[in-house]
Amino acid sequence: MGNCSLCGQEDLTFTCPYCRGVFCTDHRLPESHGCAGMQRAKDEARRKIADSFAGEYGADDEVYDRDIVGRRQLPKKRKVRRRRFTKSEVRDLGIATVLIMLVAFSMLGGIGRGIIFAIAALPGWIFSPFWWFLPAILVVFWCSFMAHEMAHKFVSQRYGMTSEFRMVPQGYYLSAVAILFGIPIFGTGTMMTGGVRSMDDFAKSSLAGPLSNLIVAGSLVVVAEIVVATGGSLIGPLGFVISYGIILNALLGLFNMIPFRGFDGGTVFRWDKRIWVVVTVSLVLLLLIGYFGIPIL
Repeated sequence: MGNCSLCGQEDLTFTCPYCRGVFCTDHRLPESHGCAGMQRAKDEARRKIADSFAGEYGADDEVYDRDIVGRRQLPKKRKVRRRRFTKSEVRDLGIATVLIMLVAFSMLGGIGRGIIFAIAALPGWIFSPFWWFLPAILVVFWCSFMAHEMAHKFVSQRYGMTSEFRMVPQGYYLSAVAILFGIPIFGTGTMMTGGVRSMDDFAKSSLAGPLSNLIVAGSLVVVAEIVVATGGSLIGPLGFVISYGIILNALLGLFNMIPFRGFDGGTVFRWDKRIWVVVTVSLVLLLLIGYFGIPIL
């Protein structure tokens, strides 16, 4: 018995031979947990097959066209860099982006009323002095989401692990609820991490997401201080984007720092409780700053 790496359910668990993750009966197949390691294994198999054909032309990597008189020598084959993003990951990130944009748009209708009221209110927003509101929240939503997910991905790869973003069934359900009721939920998908070598490395990759939101929110506070110190004003679009960005990133970071299995905070809490406390308290302070106003130093 153990806990599934994807849903956290305690069940009879199975270890995936590709990504080495531990999964329950429902998610044990590579297709069921969006296995990142399986795609890597396929790419490696294709590379080996290509190398075996290339080897027929000799070890010096020079290829000759024998159909042309004079045996024209072709350039040496180039080394192919391993891509950071697979086609399936780009597809899932595209789907997640569309859902994130719809969630942001649905918030025009107000929390609890959602996309139907947002569609009805759209003409009024477009032709009002606040036309900039919708583009602003779309950009802030997308940037906050991408900062969080890419932090997970690049830190995992930095420590030699495989990491790919995958849409999960729960993500579609959560997105549908968020769009219908205008609730800022980011649960579209998850970064599937494989090849974990140590608890330290996995915990650092889990911490990277909320920490990125902490850095973004903290940077916006610094920007606000600089604007005021140079004689600028935080009233208007700039002030809204800064405050909204602080609140949104603080909420996203806090949501993921929940100290239960299935959340980034669950892994960080088991790894180092002191780090979990510092990051969580910092996010709470930033959230209060965003809600009650940025203190001018």
